[in-house]
Amino acid sequence: MNLNKTGQTILGLGLAVSILSGCAQKETIGHGILNKEDMNLTVKPGVDFFEYANGTWMKNTPIPADKSRYGAFDILGESANEAVHTLLEDAAKTENAPEGSNLKKIQDFYATAMDTAKINKVGLKPLLPEFDKIAAVKNATDLRNELIHLHKMGVSALFGAGVDQDMKNTTVNRMYLSEDGLSLSDRDYYTTDNETSANIRTEFVKYMTKMFEMIGDDAALAKKNAETIMRFETRMAEKFNTRLENRNYPAMYNPKSVSTLMSEYPNFDWATYFKDMGADIKEYVITTHPRYMKELNQMLKDEKMEDIKLYLKWKVLNGSASKVSTELEKVQFAFYGTTLTGATEQQPRWRRMSNATGSVLGEAVGQLYVEKYFPPEAKVRMDELVNNLKIALRGRIEKLEWMSDETRKEALAKLDAFGVKIGYPEKWEDYSNLEVSTDSYIQNAWRAARFEVAKNIAKLGEPIDTKKWGMTPQTVNAYYHPLLNEVVFPAAILQPPFFYMNGDDAVNYGAIGVVIGHEMTHGFDDSGRRFDKEGNMKDWWTLEDTEKFNVRAQKLVDQFNGFKAFDDLSVNGKLTLGENIADYGGLTVALEAYKMTLKDKQPADIDGFNNMQRFFLSYSKVWRGNVRDKYLRKLIQEDVHSPGRYRVNGGLFNIPEFYTAFEINENDPLYRTEEQRAKIW
Repeated sequence: MNLNKTGQTILGLGLAVSILSGCAQKETIGHGILNKEDMNLTVKPGVDFFEYANGTWMKNTPIPADKSRYGAFDILGESANEAVHTLLEDAAKTENAPEGSNLKKIQDFYATAMDTAKINKVGLKPLLPEFDKIAAVKNATDLRNELIHLHKMGVSALFGAGVDQDMKNTTVNRMYLSEDGLSLSDRDYYTTDNETSANIRTEFVKYMTKMFEMIGDDAALAKKNAETIMRFETRMAEKFNTRLENRNYPAMYNPKSVSTLMSEYPNFDWATYFKDMGADIKEYVITTHPRYMKELNQMLKDEKMEDIKLYLKWKVLNGSASKVSTELEKVQFAFYGTTLTGATEQQPRWRRMSNATGSVLGEAVGQLYVEKYFPPEAKVRMDELVNNLKIALRGRIEKLEWMSDETRKEALAKLDAFGVKIGYPEKWEDYSNLEVSTDSYIQNAWRAARFEVAKNIAKLGEPIDTKKWGMTPQTVNAYYHPLLNEVVFPAAILQPPFFYMNGDDAVNYGAIGVVIGHEMTHGFDDSGRRFDKEGNMKDWWTLEDTEKFNVRAQKLVDQFNGFKAFDDLSVNGKLTLGENIADYGGLTVALEAYKMTLKDKQPADIDGFNNMQRFFLSYSKVWRGNVRDKYLRKLIQEDVHSPGRYRVNGGLFNIPEFYTAFEINENDPLYRTEEQRAKIW
């Protein structure tokens, strides 16, 4: 999944035991977790459950100036960030850390990142040799060599190349070739003819103009350069995939030998590129965006070399600005932070650099985080919850009336093969090949990028490392990995409002239980269902079952298409379908698991709510938050997740127990008839 983010880019549990264990209930457990003071009791649950559950909290919790949104995720993220900051400050006080140790690397990286006086003193000097190298490019051979150099240092330009598991044979790693290199986060900003996108394009040109002026170009040249890059990137963007196209994995699997690449896209020396990147291509490369690669081949033929070089210079400047000058960083934030998301202030530097250090040395910091902040009993409780959710999901799959026995058999085999990771890795990342010095922040950032690129390329020909994690322990999120068929829950998410060590079962199943069920359901959503128990992209569904699934999923598409955030912008039910299926599945499976723990007993009310009401209120609490209009527009355009308000109200459309718990009737806006409700998992 990735509960809370857009993006492109393992242990095995056997058959679950037949006895479902329930978490021990005590009379005092759960009090104070759900507060009526946070709710808007003037709104009926059936009119707007999100507002009913969270309205007063939202009214009393304004968005800080340095945030584009503020809610449960963000507050917990701040807490994790503060914990990391404490660890970094403690590390900085440690004397005589051994050279080459993780602790010494943490100390030096964080120190150079925080030293703004030195950053500004060094200034643009590290960029000048890079600009000179680009300026020296004269022909296709020079351009290839420069791209190799830039890609090794993590600069996103013209195309992307990286190693991951082969989608159709997950026992081996392959090189993937993809579209990459836009400065704006979505191709539609370049191509869509509406007021919002047009304004962003205008502001983007102004931003680039200002940046070029700040590195020495006169006003006229700076504006000309900005307009050239805008034209160049627009041409790229026109052949990029749409967000919906990027969810069609079969269409993105196009294996080609290097000789075929050289034949189909002859204006770039792919053989030498891969060789000099250190990639020994044995059989084939998987191209994910052939339409763009065809256009790139044409661009390399008919674009002026000076324009390509200008684009590369811009990519270096834009990617490095925040690390070489606080003044450049302010200008960059004014565009990416304020213009695009509505935030009016930058976060304090210690927050930003704590995040940066926790990213570059993620598991080194994560190891410290786990030692100080993650109680072992949390993992034990999570193991129990996950096991219960697996049993519940198995039971639901076994009873699905619309699924054939043939497909059901494969679905159950996939569920039984699910891997589960909780808290932190069994094996920590080895940073011995990462060099960190005290010379400058930008050099450390480049070294870190080279380390990551080299580590990625080195996976070619190596066995799949199933113990690797895709998130650090200090990350507030969770995910399902289709190629490894595993669900992963980092330590930082195992805190309120997701997980309460002393919470009642209703609250925990409504929060972290739904998260667990959400991630499991991703294995069976409109994308995840294309992958088998071993993570291979394979059609294991009968044609009839696929058609039935699509008819049922279309009801979710229609429901979420009906959410209008602005007069001119609605939620995209197709783009968000996978996440909406996962939310629906998470709710149904968590609710099933919770009801099984009750064993026909009725828990006492807590703080004025019965257990079923607490389940749904806890779910809503997870997604409460305020969001700026600019950022909400950005989310709806780019994110595969529906905004929080619609995740709550839309997720509950299809849950019969919600109707009963809050006496929802046909006169309520949230009411859906039996025929209108989706019934999938």
